[in-house]
Formats: sequence, structure tokens, C-alpha cells
Amino acid sequence: MAGGIIQAIGWAFLPVLAWPVLHLIFGQTPIIRNLSAALISTIDHLIFYLGEAAKWLLPILVLSVAASVFALSIFGVTTTKWLESAKYLQAFIIMLGAAATLLASQHVRVDIFHARMTELGKARVELLGFFLLMLPVCILLIWDSQSFVSFAWAIREGSGEADGIRGVYILKTLIPVFAVTMLMQGLAIATRAAMSLRGQTRPARPKGIPPFFRAGQDNIAREDLS
Repeated sequence: MAGGIIQAIGWAFLPVLAWPVLHLIFGQTPIIRNLSAALISTIDHLIFYLGEAAKWLLPILVLSVAASVFALSIFGVTTTKWLESAKYLQAFIIMLGAAATLLASQHVRVDIFHARMTELGKARVELLGFFLLMLPVCILLIWDSQSFVSFAWAIREGSGEADGIRGVYILKTLIPVFAVTMLMQGLAIATRAAMSLRGQTRPARPKGIPPFFRAGQDNIAREDLS
């Protein structure tokens, strides 16, 4: 059931992933520009608030680990649920915060050329990177995960320990959720790159997030800052 739902959502969302190309072709049309701006703004703010929610799990994780170590060291008391809770919190933080990290452009770039590129060059890299790298990898993750996520939900898969947390099926669901949120943010960045290549002003970013494709010698329209 869960796998079928994920597959249906994926097929329905798939045509939208071609929007950056559509903007490159028809970006001079006012309705296309407005729709692109609305798409970017909606995705950026959705992912931003998801990241803001995920970051509040960090102090809970720290307190959980500290309390577990304290209880074991001082009183010699520990439980499987307590130990596993740290793994659950870490998984939620990483999988739900990955797209927000991409939004903030804080993922590690393993290249020596990007920083020296012109703004037009960076826009081209982001656009091609989305279609050649991120899109196929995320689609593969969604496609391959639907079977074991569906099975995990069917049996309500839990910990291998008798007294562990009965929520492994939730952890497995984070895999397609991660892929979908990364696809959404990648789509927003690719559409922003398409607008940049057309010399158009991009919509405002969420507060505190630096702009992509700053204006410079390439005569690219400057993003509005919130």
C-alpha cells in the first residue's frame, strides 16, 4: 500500500521535474516566469521550515545521549529503547535536514572549478547537475525503496531486540522522503538557474539564506533579498 502510494506520487510529480527546461524555452512568457517564481518560493520555504523543525531534534539528541551515559555511568541503568532513540533522532535529523542543507548551499562540493566559475557557468553546472546526477539518483532511491518500505509497513517492522523501539518501518520511510525532498529542492535550484541563464530576477530566499547566482560581471539580474 505504502509503496503504491509512493509510486503514484512519483509518477504524478515526474512531469514537473522538466520545468527548468520549459522555463529555458518559454521563460520570456510572463505566466511561465510567474509560475517559476511561485514554484521556487513555495519549495524554498517548505524545505526551510522542514529544516527548522528538524534542527530542534539536535538538543533532544544531545540530552538523550548525555542522560543515557549519565544513567549508565552513575547508576548502571540503561535500556534498549533509550539507546536506540539516539539512532532514531540522528536518522530524522540527517534525512529531513539534507534538503535544507542543500537550500543553504552547505553540502560539500568535491570540485576545484565551481568557485572560480562565472555566475552563468555556475548556473549551467547546477542545471546540468540536477538532470544528470541528482534526478536519476533520487528516482532510483524512490523506485528501489518502495518494495521494502511497503513490506516494512505491512508487518510494522520493529527492532531486532525484544525491548527495542517498534518503529523500523518509520526509519525506512525516511529514505523515499529524503529522495523526494532532495528532488524538490533540486528542482527549485535548477529552475532558479534557468531564470539566471535568462537574466531574470529570482524570487526572494527565506530569511538568512544567501542568494544563489549573485549578480556580477555577467549582467545577471540580482536576486531580491528578504
